[in-house]
This record gives sequence, structure tokens and C-alpha cells, in this order.
Amino acid sequence: MEKDVLYAKIKSILEKLIRYLERPLVITGKFAGSFFASYFKSKLFFFFPYYHIGGAEKVHVKITSCLKEYSPIVFFANKSKSSALKEQFMQSAKIFDIGYLNNPLLIYFWAGVLSTVVNYNKDCVVFGCNNILFYKLIPYLKPDICCIDLIHAFGGGIENVRICTQFSIKMNDRIFLIENCVQIPERIIRKNNESTLRILYVGRGSEEKRVHLIGKISRVCHQKNMPIEFVLVGDVKNSIPEQDRIYCNFLGEIVDEKKLSEVYASSDILLLVSSSEGFPLVIMEAMAYGLVTISTDVGGISEHVHDGYNGFLVKDDSEDLMIKNTCDIISELTSNKTLRDKISTEAYEYAKVNFNCKNFCMKYRKLIYGK
Repeated sequence: MEKDVLYAKIKSILEKLIRYLERPLVITGKFAGSFFASYFKSKLFFFFPYYHIGGAEKVHVKITSCLKEYSPIVFFANKSKSSALKEQFMQSAKIFDIGYLNNPLLIYFWAGVLSTVVNYNKDCVVFGCNNILFYKLIPYLKPDICCIDLIHAFGGGIENVRICTQFSIKMNDRIFLIENCVQIPERIIRKNNESTLRILYVGRGSEEKRVHLIGKISRVCHQKNMPIEFVLVGDVKNSIPEQDRIYCNFLGEIVDEKKLSEVYASSDILLLVSSSEGFPLVIMEAMAYGLVTISTDVGGISEHVHDGYNGFLVKDDSEDLMIKNTCDIISELTSNKTLRDKISTEAYEYAKVNFNCKNFCMKYRKLIYGK
């Protein structure tokens, strides 16, 4: 209890100090930025959090690629865990990584520097997502500069500083929904004819993903002698309880898109048991390859995965009930090839219509430049 009180007092003092120093730091940043603002000439500035591997990061790469003809500049505000997607960003834009130099105090210095850089460019667009620097920067931009905030999902606390919390005007008529996209194979790729089904997980090992449940589901399925193999892609091994790891095949993090495509093409089922999501890119990727998705019914997943039609939804109940229901669905799929093929075909056809990149790029170009 005493530690909590001490922490609260220290936090309060630091917050007051930061508020006191905000203006001097911004002014200092503006002065520093004035010396090299002319070197950053562009009509489009992106402010993204990371270039390590992740669903949101893949989307950011695609957006940048769609708009590369405008020679965009990308600033990465946070420290990335790896350089997995850095090269892909560099193929479409000039990039600057300030994540190693950013912290709660210096963020106001960078807001001053980068507002000066952006304000130097007439008729430019500022596009940001999921980083505090972007939201702190906005009040120092010229009022005629267009700012676009990309919201993947709600949650995680970033809403406290988001652009939509900084204005009192109604925002409904300024919100646009653009579905993400994935590369769609020309035809559905039927999986192997072997009796063993390959069940796939692709993603992080973060808390909301509940990867430990994947391990438990794998153990239960194996104990029931189901003809299945569980394959996990990502840095997730430590998220699986040690006693359940023998039931899983860990492929580690896969950055190469061709290799990841091969994993999808050789799999039958995608399994997600997250406690919260927007609409995961991994589901789009899986549907594009005709995988049968089994997922918890959270976030926006049910908008695209229709239970029993192009995938299966599991209620976000107790862990024991979720494990049981998921294993029941897997059991049904192992014994009913007709059902499996039907769901697979519907998933692929749905992806072709709804997740193609031509529409994705067209909508972002129209959003930003009206054409």
C-alpha cells in the first residue's frame, strides 16, 4: 500500500514537471527544426509506431506502398523490437527512426522539431496511427494542414490522447471505414490429402492473444487422438506452458512473405483465441488461402467470419468451456471433409471480394488526395 502511494506521488510530480517544461521544450524543438526543415520536402508525412512484425505494421507497409508515388516520409515514433519490416518501408518512402531518442519528456521537443518540418511544406497531409508523438504534434501544426488518424481498434489506453479526444466538434461525418487487404492467390489452394489436419496460429505472444490456450487445446486434441498437427508462427514459445509444448510445432517469427505464404498454403485451419481484437489481418490472410478460421467472437471478427458459413466463432466464455467448444469444432472438421471443403471455398470467395488490394489502394488515394 505504501509503495502504491509513493508511486502515485512520484507520478504526480513527474506529470507536473513535464507540464511545466512542455512549452520550453516545444520552443527549443522549433528552433532546432528551423535549421533543417528545408531538407524534408514532401506532400505526405506518416507517423507510425514501429517497423517490427505485426498485423498493424503490415497494413502500414501496404498504405505506404499504395502512396509511394507521392514520395512520402515516414517517422517511427517508438522503439521497434526488430527490423523485420524496415526494408519494406524503405522501398516506398524515406524513413527516420526516432524511437531510440523518444521519451515522455523529449516528446515535446520532437513535437516542436517535427511541427516545424511539416509546417514548412505547403498543402501537405499528416497521417498517423497509435503513437503519442503524432497526437502531441497536432496542436502545433498549421490549421490548414490535413491530419488523418488511422484507428485499427479500440483498447490499450491510446484513446486518452487520440485526435478524436482533442476536439469538441462532431466527428461522425469525418470517419471512414477502409477494410485492410491481403494478396489473394489466383485460385484456391487445396491442402494435402493426408488425413492429418494442420492447425495454424500466427501472431504475437502478448497477453490478449491468450496463446497459452492454444497449447491447452493442442494437448486435449492429441489426448483424444485426433489426426491433427498444431503449428505456431511468431515468437510465442514462452507463451505456451512447458508441459504443452510437446504438442506444438514452433516455426518462430517468419518475415519472408513467400515463406509465410507456403505455411498458409500447407495449413487447413487457423485458430485464434484472443480476448480482444479489431479485425486481425491474419484472418484475412488465412481466408485468402482457404483456411477454415476458428476464432473467439470478439471485436469486429463476426463482421466477416460468419459462424458455420465461412468459419466458426467461439463464445468468449470461461477457458475450460472455450477449450471444450474449440476441440468439438476441430473434431467435427477432422471427420467431415465435405464440411471442411465447403467452409474453405466460402472463405476464399469472401476474401476475393472483400480483401483485395486494388480497392484498398484506391480508397486510400481518394481519402488523402480525393482521386
